[in-house]
Amino acid sequence: MEVEFLNTRAVDEALRRLMADHDEFHWAVAWGSMTDTAKAFLGYPGKFRDVTFGVAFSQTDPDLVDSLLAVKGARVATKFSGGTYHPKVYGFRSGQRAAAIVGSANFTFGGLDKNWEAAFQVTGGINEPFFVDLFNFTQESAKLGEPVTSEFASAYRASYRRALRMAKPPLNPMDGLELIKPAGFRSSLVSMTWPEYVAEVNATAHHNTKESIALLRIVQGWFASTGSFAHMTPEQRKAIAGVIGERQKTSPDLERDWGWFGSMKGAGDFANRIDENDRHLARALDCIPKKGNVTKEHFRTFLRYFDKAFENSTRSGGVPTASRLLAMKRPDTFICICKPNIKQAADRMGFPPSSLKLDNYWEKVIEVIKLSDWYNAGKPDNAEGELWEYRAAMLDAILYDPST
Repeated sequence: MEVEFLNTRAVDEALRRLMADHDEFHWAVAWGSMTDTAKAFLGYPGKFRDVTFGVAFSQTDPDLVDSLLAVKGARVATKFSGGTYHPKVYGFRSGQRAAAIVGSANFTFGGLDKNWEAAFQVTGGINEPFFVDLFNFTQESAKLGEPVTSEFASAYRASYRRALRMAKPPLNPMDGLELIKPAGFRSSLVSMTWPEYVAEVNATAHHNTKESIALLRIVQGWFASTGSFAHMTPEQRKAIAGVIGERQKTSPDLERDWGWFGSMKGAGDFANRIDENDRHLARALDCIPKKGNVTKEHFRTFLRYFDKAFENSTRSGGVPTASRLLAMKRPDTFICICKPNIKQAADRMGFPPSSLKLDNYWEKVIEVIKLSDWYNAGKPDNAEGELWEYRAAMLDAILYDPST
């Protein structure tokens, strides 16, 4: 058995040589990037035996994951728990000959070029104890993985984009994404850029963008200056709920079309709860913070109190009425989903319209929005800044279609 010490660039050169010279790849590697060496590696799919890449913290390039789709012998490590899947083992075999590179270098731009790495290249026979143990290790590593499916690849790409925006991404790339359907990850909204979003909003045929933004600005002022929804005037509460009548528009702020973002005038029980200043409804909306991150727990608490408001009603509240209130309180997070926009929302977010309920609104709508490129763009320092503050609610300008 021969042993040779390798530095960073030598690892890259040795990998290229060994890939060309050997018949089988037996790898267990923590992370990979789409480097030129990776492209060469992907040119030998018939040589893959046990090739397992880690995806912890979403650090492997999604393009590499996509390239492993349906490749026999290729896996992503998803079943490792209790720590991090972290090996850097590159094994090769041709008949009775074997070779391996073991060290600190990941299969990434840094590991094969920019970083200060060290590794050993070992060559010998397949029956030598070192190689027996190494091939056993790569076989065991493969058991920690699963073949790449189109569903996993779509979800992982969304997770990767999310991780780029997080100071500390979750160890499990699927954390928090488990309930999103594959179509949600492939939604056309997810890949929409901020300029594309602005262009679509401004091109709306059914919204008055200027008036819509003015309405949201007024409502945000009311919430900022009032401790509780219950302490607002009856007219303000009705305006926010989308049930205000023409005779109740008694001030300049109220003199506007409150049907933007969903008119709820046909929701009789909901209008009654608003008129009665129902304490459960007020408490539900008060559970949503005025500023900062809105979590799924905030939403779940909102739902508990929202449901209580309708315990003695013949009809309960639903997605339109609940999401109307939420969109008014936090237009940077929520959108009102109702009859005129649900078809477009369903088509572009990847769910059947009839499947949307209050208990899955967060997963089907909000999680898809939160994964979207336009949603996670930085706040512009120009006139688009105010639109950015209301970007979730203003999605209605894109999705609204009165003909449905």
